Amino acid sequence: MRKHFCPFFVFAWFLCGTVLSAGVDTSTEMRRAQDLEAAGHYDQAMTLYRAVLQSEPQSLPANLGLGRACFYSREYPEAADRFGQALKIAPGNADVVKWLVRSYLGNMEPQKAIDLIQSEDAIAGHSAWAHLLLAHAYDAQDKLDDARSELGRALTLDPHCRGAHFALGFIAWTIRDLPTAEKEFTQELALDMHEYLAFYYLAETLELEGKLDEAESVLKKMGSDAPETYLHHFALGKWDERKQNLTAAAEEFRSAIHIDPQQPEAHYHLAIVLSKLGQTAQANEEFDRSNQLRAGMKSGMGQGMGRMRPRLPDFDAPPMGN
Repeated sequence: MRKHFCPFFVFAWFLCGTVLSAGVDTSTEMRRAQDLEAAGHYDQAMTLYRAVLQSEPQSLPANLGLGRACFYSREYPEAADRFGQALKIAPGNADVVKWLVRSYLGNMEPQKAIDLIQSEDAIAGHSAWAHLLLAHAYDAQDKLDDARSELGRALTLDPHCRGAHFALGFIAWTIRDLPTAEKEFTQELALDMHEYLAFYYLAETLELEGKLDEAESVLKKMGSDAPETYLHHFALGKWDERKQNLTAAAEEFRSAIHIDPQQPEAHYHLAIVLSKLGQTAQANEEFDRSNQLRAGMKSGMGQGMGRMRPRLPDFDAPPMGN
């Protein structure tokens, strides 16, 4: 995620230190922090939220704002601390519970997520998102039967639960139950035609099933709705590689790596293509990079039955480009 630095950061820091120390009302600083958060300037927002909390440590909006900014900056331990404090201020608040659970999952603490939701009986029993998050937690522990059960409960409560069909499809895709995967990804796209993850994995599933014309049609549709995403360029690269359009494939894999350099699969496929193009030295560099990234991955933690899955972007990540 890109983080931006601008002169306003220095100005905001100065104002925060001087105004708050003078004992002036913090509402102006809260509005500035919220504006920065909304614009995706999370570092600057965190600075102002922390300054507000120095004067008003029990401020629910400031704790929530700092927690969200930390979450989107992938500083999950501090995010969990802030949301935990917010839950003490507002016990039983469903929105706070949701953020705290997601922070535990981001910090690879699925059991804490499970324990928290199960301790909030009213929320767990009547909220589709609670079952969706429980499913993610069980999946992180490779308990796929429990995950599927929770996804079913989520869809019973809310047939339009965003991401539930995708999660069912992804589990099926992982264990190569391709007909189920195709059905669930198609249902997810019927609910949200702009979900690029479902586009990618539906195309992947159709290709594995030998339905190449249908797969190509899905990729074209994906290109019109989500052209500048890692998975779109990666998918096009694999498609060009399959057709032996090696130069075009290399360019697509490079574009994917530019968007997300931490994905080992793009480096691996680029290495294969470069090797076929006779660019041995560059291919070896990409093989090495892919192996380094793979070495840092863990089995489990949402990778299904201990298999190594691609690291997926979060469904509720902030808009790209902020």
